[in-house]
Amino acid sequence: MHKLSKFNHFQKWQNGHYIAYNARSGAVALMTEDNYRSYLNLAEKLSNGSAASLTPEEQTLLEQLAYGRFAYPAEYDEHDTLKFIHNLHRYGTETIGLILAPTMNCNMACEYCFESNKQGRMSTQVIEGILAFVEKKAQGLRNVDINWYGGEPLLAMDIIEDITESLIEMGKEKDFAYSSSMITNGYLLTPENVDKLVKLKVSMAQITLDGPKRFHDKKRPLKNGKSSFEKILENISYAVTKMAVGIRVNIDKSFDDAVIGELLQELTDAGLREKVAIYFGQLEPASEVCANISESCYNANEYSNAEVSYFRKLLEYGFQILRLPSPVTVYCMAQITNAYLIDPDGDIYRCYNHVGDKSKVMGNILNPINYEHPNFTRMFGFSPFDSAFCRECSILPICMGGCPAKRIDRELDDEELCETWKRNLESMLEIIVQSKQRQAASVGKE
Repeated sequence: MHKLSKFNHFQKWQNGHYIAYNARSGAVALMTEDNYRSYLNLAEKLSNGSAASLTPEEQTLLEQLAYGRFAYPAEYDEHDTLKFIHNLHRYGTETIGLILAPTMNCNMACEYCFESNKQGRMSTQVIEGILAFVEKKAQGLRNVDINWYGGEPLLAMDIIEDITESLIEMGKEKDFAYSSSMITNGYLLTPENVDKLVKLKVSMAQITLDGPKRFHDKKRPLKNGKSSFEKILENISYAVTKMAVGIRVNIDKSFDDAVIGELLQELTDAGLREKVAIYFGQLEPASEVCANISESCYNANEYSNAEVSYFRKLLEYGFQILRLPSPVTVYCMAQITNAYLIDPDGDIYRCYNHVGDKSKVMGNILNPINYEHPNFTRMFGFSPFDSAFCRECSILPICMGGCPAKRIDRELDDEELCETWKRNLESMLEIIVQSKQRQAASVGKE
């Protein structure tokens, strides 16, 4: 006996087809009109307890639905299973996730940057404290994952080398794997540095391009006033041959379809169309430091509409659509006990947006971790399963309650805390299906 998932979505598509999507598994499929009618008949029989009268075709359909988790055994409770997996990752001890800012210094002067003009490099004492912390937790560890952050982390390449080499050697001794990624503005991601990073097991770099050249160079100028866009594209062109590169475009009200098209054309001209993953980020006044940009920021509904429009531009220009409505176990590091963001002073935070705001520190890596500290509990305390609004949501598995920092730091209602999928899932699924069809057609021609 099976039940149908409460996370199922079906919507009419072209030529009599339907798009089928399940938020718990992330499965996306196309159904014919006959398939969909069979599904409706099957749904009625299951709800009436008439599973014994299923036709062979309906039984086959049910098996296919179960494979994609559109249906599941009736003795299980979807929410209980989801909650168990969520808590398993919240309290897991097999992986340590460290976001390390070896320096808060930066070579750019972005108008919205919360890091402002902060200086400082990680001291030897703090480095030794990080290594001692990992070593103390090494028993039973399977993986240590580092995300290099800043400031501009590549201004402290020597610190990155020091910590990485020590952790890789420790991993060999203690039998845990090491992996890492980096958030960088890309200006110093030169071929020489890329080769070094690959040897240091940095497998992915996220780079921000705030629009086409004329926008980017205005929004993200170097501190010496010079432009950075062309140098960054040059660096990316080499980096994509060695590692995965994601390009984040921070969106505010100054953007429109034409501006996005201009950027995509510049990336195409640089030979990067099929080599980078592009996604859009909503620029928000996430802290007091960047409150001056609030008037230029979209609200949740406005951004959801803009996001759809810009992903359509990606499709139009032949870029792959890599942002999928995929299930997550937790929203972010703030919901995980074994994840820590550490700044050059050794201070520990629970959110990227809090770095540099000493009122948000939950402790220091040189001292024992205090999990009763208010700056830990205020971020960790929320569970989506304690919220009636979240529990009843049909896309809970791809959101898990949304951003904890928004929930705690800003006076936003439940709808504003939702991921954009809540508002634009139908339109985005259409774009995703079109992209998959194009990819399939391209493979067929090879």
